[in-house]
Amino acid sequence: MRAAREVGAQQVPKAELHLRLAQEQVEKAKKLAADGDNERAGMALNRAHADAELALALTREQTAQHDLEQTSGASITSSDQETSAVR
Repeated sequence: MRAAREVGAQQVPKAELHLRLAQEQVEKAKKLAADGDNERAGMALNRAHADAELALALTREQTAQHDLEQTSGASITSSDQETSAVR
């Protein structure tokens, strides 16, 4: 979950949802462990890990998409300027 937070998962709606779900699963796992249900606590932690990994992947995807759009926009602007200079 820390990695997802560090890359800004809170700023990506779908990633933030999965980050929140991961936190909920960690809390659930703590309660289950306190009640002695270690098997279910382990399953809850596995779910938390999966949600955190998904949050991280969604954030990285959003970042990559944003970077691509910025690069494409810069390329288009650069091409437009070159075309204008040739005319």
